[in-house]
Amino acid sequence: MLDDLVEVPQVVSVVVLSTDGLIVQKSTQMQQDLAEILAAGASSMYSVAAGTGRHFKSGGVQQVVIEFHEHTLFIAAAGQNARLAVLCEQDVDMGMVAYEVSRLVTRIGDYLSAPARSNDG
Repeated sequence: MLDDLVEVPQVVSVVVLSTDGLIVQKSTQMQQDLAEILAAGASSMYSVAAGTGRHFKSGGVQQVVIEFHEHTLFIAAAGQNARLAVLCEQDVDMGMVAYEVSRLVTRIGDYLSAPARSNDG
C-alpha cells in the first residue's frame, strides 16, 4: 500500500516509523540506509512539534510539513505509536499529498500502528 502512495506524482519515498524512529515499513524502492535516516529525522521533528504544541495547549499534532529547497516532507500520525513520513519533490501538489496521506492512514490505520516499546532490556 505504501508503494501506491509513491505512484502519486512527485512522491519520492514513504516510510512508516515507530514513535522512537525505527522503520516499521518502507516503500519498496527506498534504500534501507536512507529509510533509517528519514525515520529518525521524522520521529525527531514530530516530537519537537508535539512538545511545542503541548506548551501552547494546541492539542495533538495533525501533520508536520517541512519544505526544503529540493523536497517537501510530510509527517503524520498513522495509528497508535506510528508515524507516516512522505518525501516528495519540492513542487508537489501539497493538497493532493495531504489528501492521499489522509486516505492511506484511514484505510490502513490499524495496520500502521506500532506497539509501544517497553523500557525493559
